[in-house]
Amino acid sequence: MLSGLGAGAAMQAWQDALAAEQRAVFGYGLLGAHLHGSPQLALAVTCSNEHEELRDETETSIATGGLTPVAPAADYPDLYPVTTEAQAATVAARIEDGCAAAWRYLYAAAASTTDSRSHALRTTAQTALTASAVRATRWRKITDPSHATVAFPGL
Repeated sequence: MLSGLGAGAAMQAWQDALAAEQRAVFGYGLLGAHLHGSPQLALAVTCSNEHEELRDETETSIATGGLTPVAPAADYPDLYPVTTEAQAATVAARIEDGCAAAWRYLYAAAASTTDSRSHALRTTAQTALTASAVRATRWRKITDPSHATVAFPGL
């Protein structure tokens, strides 16, 4: 476990990253119904699978680190309403931006300590941040190609 972080900023950031992944898995389940028959459905399925894998890995790592993983919320009202393909793509980009922000914060929190586990957390966070930024760009290319990329993902 990381130590010397005051109130446990890195541990909380790790739990927040897990919560972001749980929200993403829920969100893609919600979006799938609105993308049925759409060319974007395959992208949504791929994104969902990647988030499910990362959620499971993160949950296992947190438990292995001696913590109880945060439970998923029963619902995520900020993801509604979604009634069209365009709204689904916009929400997907928001989901990815939210994950990028959570992983970026974990990176920063883990970098603030010299604990032996901080390097592994930074590596995991950087990989997840990059993956979310790429997925967000793919969704934004669908909804607004002129603003597909952002300078600093996760901010």
